[in-house]
Amino acid sequence: MKKQILSIALFILTAQFTKAQCPTTPLTFTSQAEVNAFPTNYTSCPVIPDGIDIKIMGADISNLIPLSQLTSVLGVLEIRNCPLLATLNGLNNITAIGNDTLDGFILRDLPALTTLAALNNLDSIHGEFTIRTCNVLTTLNGLNGLKKAYGSVIVRDNALLQNLNGLDSLIYIGETLELVQNTQLNSIAALSHVDTIIGGPEGGIFIEANDSLSNLTGLGNGNTSVGSNLDITLNGNLNLCNVPSICKYLANPPAGATITITANKVDCNTEAEIMAKCALGTSESANFGNTIRVYPNPVTENFTIDSKNNEELKIEIVNLFGMIKDTFIMKGYYEGKMTNYSPGIYLLKVTRADKQEKIIRIVKL
Repeated sequence: MKKQILSIALFILTAQFTKAQCPTTPLTFTSQAEVNAFPTNYTSCPVIPDGIDIKIMGADISNLIPLSQLTSVLGVLEIRNCPLLATLNGLNNITAIGNDTLDGFILRDLPALTTLAALNNLDSIHGEFTIRTCNVLTTLNGLNGLKKAYGSVIVRDNALLQNLNGLDSLIYIGETLELVQNTQLNSIAALSHVDTIIGGPEGGIFIEANDSLSNLTGLGNGNTSVGSNLDITLNGNLNLCNVPSICKYLANPPAGATITITANKVDCNTEAEIMAKCALGTSESANFGNTIRVYPNPVTENFTIDSKNNEELKIEIVNLFGMIKDTFIMKGYYEGKMTNYSPGIYLLKVTRADKQEKIIRIVKL
């Protein structure tokens, strides 16, 4: 009898202990009832361990509040094909998602999702971060705490998305920035604090088929480093691309990078058009005819400016972000040095007394 009682007690303790543990195999919630059962089945589980993926996909799932005990999901968190899900309430306590490049956070095919406000404590994501086909989202507000995305950031096929507000704190993207087919997207200014986009063999920046996007203002800043490839295509209203990050990239592209710029509006339709706009918004002027010559070009260390007309000229050496690196006055002939300049493209802005200007592009090796 004592053995029987002991066995029953051990069984009860084992059952309680099991419920207190986190899942040891991937979980897929296909119904609201399964979501509701999570806090009962895993009473004391705030952190989903690495390697344990959570998928939420069910026609009747409308409420994630039963998941409110979670503070981290160290595998993949995928929420997809939930036609009734209007908010992500229940994920309010999550601060981190993923633990390596195979993990990530995927929001896809959520036609009722109107807000990301519940994600306000999310600080970092490892692996892919995708927001796709969430067709009533107009902004990304709620992601304001997100500072680092260690994989790709993919925002595509969101029919009503107008801006990226909510990504204002994002400073680091570990692979690709992909903005594709968001037909109402008209501003990406929220990305102005991004200072690093690593890229990788197939990564970089891809901005494609955003019909309402007219400018790239706010795509990083003058200090932004972009690795790997650049693809700006099929944005039918895009006519301002000479933002500091793009000018810096085109001045000295990464080795082996693929650059595709086409099917946008004039001034953003080719690499040459963007470079011309990077040149302080103007191309080389013919005002001086052939009276000024700069050689050698490219420049290794020293260069010479030779003016056939013996007139006083103001010379400014400007980088592709519009920063003046040097200013001097010459008359007829000038010898200068670029020994301390970083390799890249610079603009020689020549101004006459009558305010006529000529821009000459020079390359420092």
